[in-house]
Amino acid sequence: MSDCLQEVRFVLTKCSVKEAKKKFCSDAGFYVVDIGKIIRELGYDTSFLSVESEFIINHSVQKKILQGIYSTRCSDILVVYKNISDDFVDNLKEFLDGQSEDGLEYAIEVL
Repeated sequence: MSDCLQEVRFVLTKCSVKEAKKKFCSDAGFYVVDIGKIIRELGYDTSFLSVESEFIINHSVQKKILQGIYSTRCSDILVVYKNISDDFVDNLKEFLDGQSEDGLEYAIEVL
């Protein structure tokens, strides 16, 4: 038996939450991280972000992802964000690699 905490599959998509749920969530109980919603709830406009606001948004997104991993124990996390880029994916990998010390294994699919 593996002493791995769990393996989590991250599905990253640029489409809307509604569209994404229709496409990807019909057969799985995905935990949804809607980055656009997080940004709106924090009161930011993506066209005018300072370094400080980007830090706050990043921290909030990481908190939400950790909540999906550890609190709900979901094995599938859907990340919805219209501005997914290679940098975004690289940053997510770096963040998740930091969690792997706790036994987290992950796979990322960009759809």
